[in-house]
Amino acid sequence: MSHSVCVNCGFVILTEELRTMEKSVCPKCENKYFTMTFHSTVQFLSNNTTKIKQKDPYRKSKEKLRREHFVGMEKNSKGDLMIKERLIDKDSSIYYEFVKNPDTGEVTRLCKESLKEHMDHGSAKNKK
Repeated sequence: MSHSVCVNCGFVILTEELRTMEKSVCPKCENKYFTMTFHSTVQFLSNNTTKIKQKDPYRKSKEKLRREHFVGMEKNSKGDLMIKERLIDKDSSIYYEFVKNPDTGEVTRLCKESLKEHMDHGSAKNKK
């Protein structure tokens, strides 16, 4: 998400600022209707897999990617095909991951936490 524009007067405000305001109204004319701009990339991969990435083009290069959503099939470390859903939302500080074995129906991973709590996983693990 990047910018929101007041429908009434055209005032531009960062969407993050709009969401954190006590009342979501235009600071200029007090209108409550906005249009929001999204910059997204959607990839459709094999096995009915979808990857969605939302970027804010007005941020620095490392901060542009604001949201990633993966839904579909992916191989685990053993090579088994698993049903997987992962959401990483930096603006709302959300990390969600759900992994299920399609053959047995067993849920092998369910993780719902804030991004601040989600540390020392994957490539971010502390090296010994």
